Amino acid sequence: MKIDLRYILLLALCSGALAQSPAENTLLQLANQVRALHSVPPLQWDPALAGAARFHNQWVIREPGELLHQYPGEPDLASRAAQAKASFSTISENIARRAQNPGQLQQVWMSTAVHRGNLLDPNLNAVGISVLEDHGLLYAVEDFAHTAPAQRADTIEGRLAQLLLAHGLAPAASNDDAQKTCELPQGNAGSPKLVIQWDGPDPTQLPDVLLQQIATGRYTSAQVGACATHQPNPQFATYHVAVLLY
Repeated sequence: MKIDLRYILLLALCSGALAQSPAENTLLQLANQVRALHSVPPLQWDPALAGAARFHNQWVIREPGELLHQYPGEPDLASRAAQAKASFSTISENIARRAQNPGQLQQVWMSTAVHRGNLLDPNLNAVGISVLEDHGLLYAVEDFAHTAPAQRADTIEGRLAQLLLAHGLAPAASNDDAQKTCELPQGNAGSPKLVIQWDGPDPTQLPDVLLQQIATGRYTSAQVGACATHQPNPQFATYHVAVLLY
């Protein structure tokens, strides 16, 4: 019998079992207490990340061997979070098992460099936590992320136009050709001198190739188009951008 792991995750998300348990709430409080001691902003609870954490924690309980972030047959961390509908630009994970209480889980994580680094990373702003009990002992997974709320295409285009203007490129009268180009699987609309396209979680991070072309002084204006990523099954909140130079 073949089991669709995405279906299992969907059941977990729809089961209503993702409300914070007392142990999960305690771990969230402990994480934010130690972050406050190090002048790091607090983490916000993310239900989608909690779903991904619970999904992995069920594997942790079933697999008695070495602790892994991906067991054979299981999606990787980024895929689990994406399937849970989390929107993020970076993600990391802590795992621990066979603890007697949440404080002991926190102590284990704070005693190792990688886990401590996740707890104190100022670039991470959200967390989902799963704590499950088996034979009187606690098993826990913390999934951390820098959440990246979805941005409107026109908002992205406006921000990019401002960045390009700061580099000496005036906005074109219309973005129609750039918007059409963004949606095309290949080729471009209109008659620009140069077309540069890219995918990324931060659409306002101008690629080096674009900056190099701007520096040549050959172009005076630009059209900007933003749309959904062209990448199949993206794991991160990713956008596609087309810039037409004139």
